[in-house]
Amino acid sequence: MRIKLWFSIVLSLILLVGLTSSVLSADTIKLKFAYSAPDFSPMGKAWEWWGEELEKQTKGKIEVEYYPFGSLFRSKSAVDNILKGTADISEMSIKQTAYQYPLLSVTLVPSVRWPNTVEGMEEGGLAVMKLIDEFPSIQKEVRSFKVLSVLMMEDFYLYTKKKVTKPSDLKGMNIGSGGSQAAFVRGQGGGAVSIITPKAYMNLKTGVIDGIITVWGAVGGFKFWEVTNYGLEVPMGRSAIPVIMNLESWNAIPKDLQKLMMELGEKSSAIGAKGLLGTTSAGIAGWKKAGKTIQTPSKEELAVWMRAFQPFEKAWLDNAAKKGLKDAPAILKRWKEMAAAAWK
Repeated sequence: MRIKLWFSIVLSLILLVGLTSSVLSADTIKLKFAYSAPDFSPMGKAWEWWGEELEKQTKGKIEVEYYPFGSLFRSKSAVDNILKGTADISEMSIKQTAYQYPLLSVTLVPSVRWPNTVEGMEEGGLAVMKLIDEFPSIQKEVRSFKVLSVLMMEDFYLYTKKKVTKPSDLKGMNIGSGGSQAAFVRGQGGGAVSIITPKAYMNLKTGVIDGIITVWGAVGGFKFWEVTNYGLEVPMGRSAIPVIMNLESWNAIPKDLQKLMMELGEKSSAIGAKGLLGTTSAGIAGWKKAGKTIQTPSKEELAVWMRAFQPFEKAWLDNAAKKGLKDAPAILKRWKEMAAAAWK
């Protein structure tokens, strides 16, 4: 009799614990966040801070599981996988999806410059969010997902084996580049070679390419000073990285927690900017230690490069016009206004 009684008590406790666990799991919102960068990168650290802070401030109502290193999918297919629900959250490469989101790709126009500072990168990210808020046509473009935040990357520069001082010097050179930078190189009579950054070192060493357009952080991370000699600090555009969320997952979040997610997203972008500029400093320090040359153009030399970038504004506008996007001129004007204001 006692055995049966104890068995009943134990069974009841097991059922109670199981029921309690199921209730807890039902109350907890679990989100999958997939991204292509390493978890120890500035972007990875910033995005994982966002999730940890979200869990802390919601007292566990939201839990975020991370899948770094492209372990679920590559950045090129991030939007498609977000729409399918493979993950709830991911980063979006505007450069890789410019054909799908032509208005958002205004951020890639190389003639529009932002300060290469934490504040400038923060303002650049917020400016992308403002464009979305202010232009219904961009809202229509991104209507299939929710943009949580935008991390503005640092400037792209040119690193070469031989000295380059003006755009025409690129003629006959093969440069590792993509997107608008690749089009620019081809426009100067050079060859644009599509290369992923981890393979660039060997391609520079073996002569497949004569230089690469990238960021100081990559120079430091891959020790490009061992295979290049000159770093030309002419800003050649930037990449803005929106963090996007599956719309169904977003709509399932209570309004007060949605507000918190957006607020923390803005803060995480600031953390990411500081981290990225930290890698910039490390890259420059390594370059100088190796005795390599950093070319800082004069005001007149910079103006020559900026004039060479001007055709890309027209090309962007012409592409938008072909697609029937009538407010593209207003979007470009607003983007340039916000960039100009960031320098004051």
